[in-house]
Amino acid sequence: MNRNKFWRGSSVIIVLILAAFSCTKIKTTDIGSELIPAVDNITTFDTTLEVITENFLFPDSTQPRLFTNVDGTTPAMVAGYISNDPQFGTTNGSIYFYMNPPSYPYPYEAKDSLYLDSVVLALKWNGTTTGDTNRAQKFDVYQLDAPMKGDSAYRITDQFSYTRMLGTRTFAPSVLNDSIFPKGQALVNQLRIRLSDDFGRELLALDTSAGQPLHRDSLMQQYLRGFAVVPDVAGASLANALMGFNISDSNSYLRIYYRYDTAARKDTTFKTWRWPINAPFANNITRNYTGSEVGQTIGGAADSVVYMQTPPGTYTVVKIPALTAFKALKGNVVIHRAELSMTQIPAAGQNDDIFPAPGFLYIDYLDTVKAKQQPFVLDGFPQGSYNPNVIGGKSKKVDGPGGSVVSEYRFNIPRYVQEIMTRNNPNYPIYLFSPYVIRYASPPIFSYLNSMAIGRVKLGGGSKTGQKMVLRIIYSKI
Repeated sequence: MNRNKFWRGSSVIIVLILAAFSCTKIKTTDIGSELIPAVDNITTFDTTLEVITENFLFPDSTQPRLFTNVDGTTPAMVAGYISNDPQFGTTNGSIYFYMNPPSYPYPYEAKDSLYLDSVVLALKWNGTTTGDTNRAQKFDVYQLDAPMKGDSAYRITDQFSYTRMLGTRTFAPSVLNDSIFPKGQALVNQLRIRLSDDFGRELLALDTSAGQPLHRDSLMQQYLRGFAVVPDVAGASLANALMGFNISDSNSYLRIYYRYDTAARKDTTFKTWRWPINAPFANNITRNYTGSEVGQTIGGAADSVVYMQTPPGTYTVVKIPALTAFKALKGNVVIHRAELSMTQIPAAGQNDDIFPAPGFLYIDYLDTVKAKQQPFVLDGFPQGSYNPNVIGGKSKKVDGPGGSVVSEYRFNIPRYVQEIMTRNNPNYPIYLFSPYVIRYASPPIFSYLNSMAIGRVKLGGGSKTGQKMVLRIIYSKI
């Protein structure tokens, strides 16, 4: 006798005996993918259920807020302009922040006179760019009209007023992946924007006297309320990329280069101001779906194509009425696997080569009784924290139609489906989206998942011919 077949068959018998013994008292925590027996269509069966998909936009009130990391640094933020994405329209990203002296009072050297060479705002590129790296971007730097609130965490849809322009730069994103050597310094992966000489001379004219900006932090923030780095759409209308920057990195700063005279000598030096730890910051990201594919599907009936975009982006409601029908037909069965799968639709000429699919998608469900989204705790958080290796959702490259390479996503929720079959739990709508962060108040859950605003994909929906989203179930009768 084949020993492997013997043990495989014995495993099936043991599972069925235990299931029959416990009847409706099956513990969902005991059912997992590691117990999947071979599908033989005698004791174990495989079926595919159809789903219904509807596309929506997340409202502003649900957009994520930006918080500092546990070490006090800022998360990566994105800036830039996407002018041409046929599937998802245009995107505009701006960042807002302070740059202040490291301590107060903050004097310049003892001097008879100061002479400005230049003042430069530098932003550390984090290595992330999505889009066309050769199309010119133009960034304008403004002084904020009002200070940001130090005790606020701003949403990515919040905006701030600014009037006075301080500087501008036109560049191709590809130059960020390079090194420069200004005044003997070795600087890598940095965007440098020269600001106006008038602004630089103003900074050199400040002093540490009582009531003056360099005397105290609160006085400086009244004088210099912060900076806005804003894409100039008119100045670079063909720009087509977003770039990631870390403003709390040591290579992000405002630097004043100047010469000074003393009685003994003439010298050249610089002063460096940086983002103060735990100071406010914000990243506004504006999407415009006018004329895009996704703009034509939002708010309608069931959609054959699903559009996933990281915040501020989209979500899809997945309904599975066939699961209710399956329960009525099969009764109480043992669910070994319940896999929701979806595949990218290749779109030639629609910039899929420069706008990649998200690294992760995510699902939870809408508890219609509590009117609240809830996580799949048993399926996705087995140790109390999110584990995509268990529930799934990670992009996997597979062969697509016509020899294309596309992204595929799979989610496994056997415990959730088992509770519907065994405990008569409701068949709730499932929410599918591509989050920047997963956050729930109860149970307390917090986990970063994707880069902000980077990642979008077009997937087959519930009625898409050839690339249909489905729920596959492997089960055994009791």
